[in-house]
Amino acid sequence: MAQATADLQQLKGIGKVLAQRLKGAGLASYHGIVEAGEEGLKKIPGLNPSTIPSILDQARELSDRTKLGKEERVAALKGKVTEVRDGLYRLAESVRERFPEKVDGKAGQKMSADLNKVMAALTRMAEGEHGRLKRAERALEKAQRRVTKLEAAGLKKVRKGLKKSRKSLRKVLG
Repeated sequence: MAQATADLQQLKGIGKVLAQRLKGAGLASYHGIVEAGEEGLKKIPGLNPSTIPSILDQARELSDRTKLGKEERVAALKGKVTEVRDGLYRLAESVRERFPEKVDGKAGQKMSADLNKVMAALTRMAEGEHGRLKRAERALEKAQRRVTKLEAAGLKKVRKGLKKSRKSLRKVLG
């Protein structure tokens, strides 16, 4: 029973008391929250109506994640790796177009080296060198968020963002 409330507390916006109230209402799992929907959650006392859509989105994501088997999750991880790689290629092209004079110099060489290191980390992750799957999924999401933020950034910010992306991936790879 305590495990059910601890699982529900993984959702942002749900604390100990709300988790107990949800469990008391028969919504002891992510799947139950998704099935109850917005109307079912509005009936729970103490649940802020403005947080309900966010809680539902989180519950859907976690419900889908628990439904998938390990093979499907690994396949999804590999698909996400290719998405991040494509984003990095687009980022490199846009940097080359926006800063042609700087890319030829020392700053361009450094950015290229950082880009290669991130690509190498992504390759290692796609080959299955990561230890824990959930941690790898989170790190990859974090790297993807960072890469998408960099598309309009300057050269210095791009390098910094690439380093941070590499750092999050390196933590998983060990």
